[in-house]
Amino acid sequence: MKVGIVGAGVAGLTAAYRLAQQGHEVEVFEASDHVGGLAAGFPVAGTTLEKYYHHLFTSDVCIRGLVDELGIRDKLHWLTSQMGATNKGKIYPFGTPQQILSFSPLPFWERVWFGLIGLYLGKKNDWKEFESITAVEWMKKHSGPNAWKMIWEPLLKGKFNRYFDKVAMAWLWARIHTRFSSRKGSKEKLGYFQGGFEVFHHALAEAVQKAGAKIHFESPIQRILVQNGKFKGLQIGGQERDFDRLVFAAATPILLKTCPDLPEDYKKRMTQLDFLGAQCLILVMKQKFSGMYWINITDPDIPILALIEHTNFAPLDWYQGKHLMYVANYLPQDHKYFKMKKEEILAELLPCLQRINPAFNESWLVEYYLFQDLYAQPVVPLRYSEVKPTYETPIENLYLANMALVYPEDRGTNFAVDVGNKVSRLVDPAVSIPTFKE
Repeated sequence: MKVGIVGAGVAGLTAAYRLAQQGHEVEVFEASDHVGGLAAGFPVAGTTLEKYYHHLFTSDVCIRGLVDELGIRDKLHWLTSQMGATNKGKIYPFGTPQQILSFSPLPFWERVWFGLIGLYLGKKNDWKEFESITAVEWMKKHSGPNAWKMIWEPLLKGKFNRYFDKVAMAWLWARIHTRFSSRKGSKEKLGYFQGGFEVFHHALAEAVQKAGAKIHFESPIQRILVQNGKFKGLQIGGQERDFDRLVFAAATPILLKTCPDLPEDYKKRMTQLDFLGAQCLILVMKQKFSGMYWINITDPDIPILALIEHTNFAPLDWYQGKHLMYVANYLPQDHKYFKMKKEEILAELLPCLQRINPAFNESWLVEYYLFQDLYAQPVVPLRYSEVKPTYETPIENLYLANMALVYPEDRGTNFAVDVGNKVSRLVDPAVSIPTFKE
């Protein structure tokens, strides 16, 4: 078969790899000049770093299996993370059970209850009951009043902004459950590649090409061609190309724009999923900002979701001794920050950073970068399983393989590999996926 794949992110490349292994004639079309999608990196401090922070959990067996297949297990390191949270601008350790019990802003009984709620959600495997209630409703009911106001409400508002009270509890369950699964005792182990996720992306892209597939960069599709309800081909650069199958692994709004032949009821289902944009200001510093890898900002008057100090997690000597930190936000697509330059955003957020660390100032900076994407975070509504699209679209031989299918889990590289594996098996049931062994 001739198979076209739209998008050279992890899902698209995984599908291309599996199908090319089966001897199919595969071509990947990528609008940008690089592979990796939202997990793509950029050169900094003598190596590469993701534009948007990434790590793996020990439970991420789909990507771990593919890492083994690609022969790069020695590049994947398992490192201990250090989590924290702010309260009135002060940083508190907030990762282990002992640290939660020592979180003095909460009354002691609420610290205990907070830990028990986390343990319950981490061990509970059936998520169905959580998709008919919002995270706001569930947490208000089951967490203490101080825990709700100090932790859960600011985190949900920081993550989802004006959509914070629309998000299903199934989404929050998945986040807590995944973190719980990655713990060994009281410590959390997270995975990261020496050289960044670009090591994985390039190894996967090379394997795709060695298997006989082609990757075309700076090749945005103009239209998905359909005849009598059946996929026919692609219009690219003014030219029409025939294919037998299409795997669409780019953002849903692009599918809706390039495939006007989709049925109206399907388009309506697909537009029920709202998206937030991601924005990361990455600071390259002469010294460390904090002692934490990940700091959740729970102060409502600080307009930052989280600070992720990457070099408090990955070894400093991988980055020529420079300290790297993400100043991270998820924002509505019409937010003013998406219209501002990086200098303006830094100027606006500098007082917030100084409130958390009064010693911090611009003299610490070696350089800084700004990255943003308007379709980074789906807003998971109630009972999404009832409207969630399937891999097979109403157009015969046109398959969907993007983050709209990742539910109740959140988007990420592990689930992108899973999506790529599953869609390739639908295109060709003969596709075989090796079983991961620890």
